[in-house]
Amino acid sequence: MTTLLDSPALAAYDALAPAYDRFTQSYDHDGWLARLEVVARAAGLVPGARVLDVGCGTGKSAAPLLARGYAVSACDLSPAMARLARARLGPGVDVFVADMRALDPARGPFDLITCLDDAVNYLRDETDLAAAFAAAAALLAPDGLYLFDVNTLGCYDGAYCGEFVVERADALFCWRGERPDEVTEGGRFRSRLDAFEREADGRWERTASVHEQRHFSQAAVRRALEHAGLEVIRVLGQTAGAELEATCDERLHLKRLTVARRPR
Repeated sequence: MTTLLDSPALAAYDALAPAYDRFTQSYDHDGWLARLEVVARAAGLVPGARVLDVGCGTGKSAAPLLARGYAVSACDLSPAMARLARARLGPGVDVFVADMRALDPARGPFDLITCLDDAVNYLRDETDLAAAFAAAAALLAPDGLYLFDVNTLGCYDGAYCGEFVVERADALFCWRGERPDEVTEGGRFRSRLDAFEREADGRWERTASVHEQRHFSQAAVRRALEHAGLEVIRVLGQTAGAELEATCDERLHLKRLTVARRPR
C-alpha cells in the first residue's frame, strides 16, 4: 500500500483546494444529501446519529448532515481541503487529515460512514479497496451503515474522459480527459484540470491538478465488502442531477451508490 505522502490524489487535491468551491459551485449538495439521508434512514439510521464523512473535501457533503442535526466528524487525505472543511463546518466539528485506508478505529464508533464524490475511485487497486473498506468497518458500530459511491463505465466513457470548460465569475476551468481505446471494467483513467483565477491585481493565476482514477466493478466492490465483514443492503444508480434510481446500469448511470451494513 502506498503511503499518504506519495498519493496522486493528495497532490491533486492540495493543488485544487483553493479553486474547488468555485469549480463545484453549481453542485446541489444539500439536495443530494437529502436524498441520501432518505436512503440511510430507510436502512435504519436514526436522527442525531454519529456520522463520519470520509474524503470530505471542503466540507460540502458534511455540511447538510450537520444542518440536519447529526453528530458529524469529517476527514480528508488533503490537508489543504481539510483546512477549508474546518472553516466551513466550524470549531464544533472534528475535522482531521487521514488516509481512508488507515483510519484510526479509536475515533469510532459511528452509526454512518459516508464516502462520496467518487473518492473511492482514487484508490489504486483492489488491495487498496479492501483496506479502505476494512478501515471503515472497524469504525462502524454494530448495525452501522457504510454509504459510498463509485463512478460507472458510463461516467468514464462520457465526461471524465472528455473535454469541457466551466466558466465562473473571475475563473475558468478546463477539463481534459485522456480517452483510452476502450472503456472497460477495472480500467485506469486520467484527466487534467486547469484552473484559471483572476487575482486582485487583475492577473490570472493558473493551477493544474491531475486526477488518476480506477473503475471498480460491482463484483470487485462486493468482494472487498465481504472481506471487510460488511453486507450489501442496496445498490442504486445515480443519474445527472444526483437523482437516484432503484437499479444501476453501468452504461446509463453516472454513479453506483452502495449501502452496506456491519452486522451485529
